[in-house]
Amino acid sequence: MGHPVHSRMDDLVYILYSAGTIGFAGLGVVLIPFGLPGNWLIALVGLCGPLMGFGWMPLIILTAAAAVAEALELFTATKVTKKAGAGKAGMWGCFFGGIAGAILGTPFLPIPIIGTLIGSALGAFVGAIVFEVVFASKESHALLDIGMGAFLGVLLGKVLKMAIGGFQVAYWCLVVIKVL
Repeated sequence: MGHPVHSRMDDLVYILYSAGTIGFAGLGVVLIPFGLPGNWLIALVGLCGPLMGFGWMPLIILTAAAAVAEALELFTATKVTKKAGAGKAGMWGCFFGGIAGAILGTPFLPIPIIGTLIGSALGAFVGAIVFEVVFASKESHALLDIGMGAFLGVLLGKVLKMAIGGFQVAYWCLVVIKVL
């Protein structure tokens, strides 16, 4: 009587390994609102593709999605902020304020992900206004528009980036359960 080619232990190891990679990818989505490279963390899961017998295509797709997410977030935030009247100072304030707001907003509105998104958008609002006043001496009538542009641009950019993160995780789940 020979040994079976495929055992229950192999199945258990595959299930545990798959669950670990899916959990790691899910962590990536949670990190996105904080301004951390969550999409890239999810792309790293694609490195497991060859180890699990899926080849390099998952890594290529997950990495391409991460690159698109970064470009889309940057384009959205800067385009909306600039359209609202911000100069370079306001866009820098939007960037730094968004990060600070994500960090500070999370404990003040402790609803997972929502508090971080709102904190980030409010931080971008304040940062854009403060940087425009301090570094560009903008007139007061334009400041509210600039702040609202930063708020909406950052919020929309992060939501789009999270949606792509959701796609990345869903794609990986489909690869792991061998649908793709």
